[in-house]
Amino acid sequence: PNAERRSFVATIGNAMSANWRETLFVWDGILSEDEDVTKEGEGDDGSNNVGLKWEGTWVGCESADAVAVEPPKRGAFNRDVSSAHSFATSGVVSQKDPANNFFHVSMSGSYDLGEGSDKKKYSDDVHDMYLSLLRWTGNLREQADNLVFALGSNEFGKFISVGWLRVGNRITLARRYLDDGDLRCKWDIDALKSAVLGEIATTKAGGEMTLRIPPWQCAAMHAEAEQPSAKRQKQDPQ
Repeated sequence: PNAERRSFVATIGNAMSANWRETLFVWDGILSEDEDVTKEGEGDDGSNNVGLKWEGTWVGCESADAVAVEPPKRGAFNRDVSSAHSFATSGVVSQKDPANNFFHVSMSGSYDLGEGSDKKKYSDDVHDMYLSLLRWTGNLREQADNLVFALGSNEFGKFISVGWLRVGNRITLARRYLDDGDLRCKWDIDALKSAVLGEIATTKAGGEMTLRIPPWQCAAMHAEAEQPSAKRQKQDPQ
C-alpha cells in the first residue's frame, strides 16, 4: 500500500482490521432538506434546486463477509447511533432519471476518522448518492424504492455503498472500499443495483417484490466479490 493508505491503517488503529477493505463502514443518519440551498436555487422560471443534508454517525464492522454485518443498534431516544465518529454531508438533487428511477445527489462534506488527539476531518473526492425517494413514505409494498446506493472515491480508494431509507427519513448505508484491481471499481449505478437486487430481491406471484434487509447482506458487498458467505452457506447448504 502507498503512504496515504498506510496512514489510513494507522488512523483506524486497533479497532478495525489492518486491511480496511475487510471493514464495512456503516453510516447512519437523518436525511433532511437544506432549506438555505433550496431557497438560493429558486429561479425566475419557477424551477428550483432542492438541497439535501445527510448527517449522523458511522461505525466500522470488521467483516470481509457482508452478510455477517447487521445494522447498528440505536437507543430508542437517541437521534444517532452511539459512535465517536460523525459525518455531515450535503448536496443538490438532480431531476429523477426515468431510465433507472433515481435521483442523483453529488454529496460533499466531511467525516471523522481516527481516535482521540489523532481524530481528523476527511472528505470524499466523489460521493454520488442515488435514491428513488427523498422522503420516507411508509409504503412497504414498493420496497425497492427505499433502496439507496452510492459510488465514490477518496484518498483511500474507490468505494461502493448500499443501504436503505427508513422510518424517520433515516438512511443507513454500508460502504465497502475496493482493491484497485477489483472489477467493481468499473461499475456504474445500474451495475451496482443489478448485482444487489439479483441476490436480495424475491418476486411474488402477483409481481410484488420483497427485499432482504439490510440490503448490503449480499456478495456484491463482500471484501472480495466472489467470496462465499459463511452465514448463508450454513443456512442454504448445497
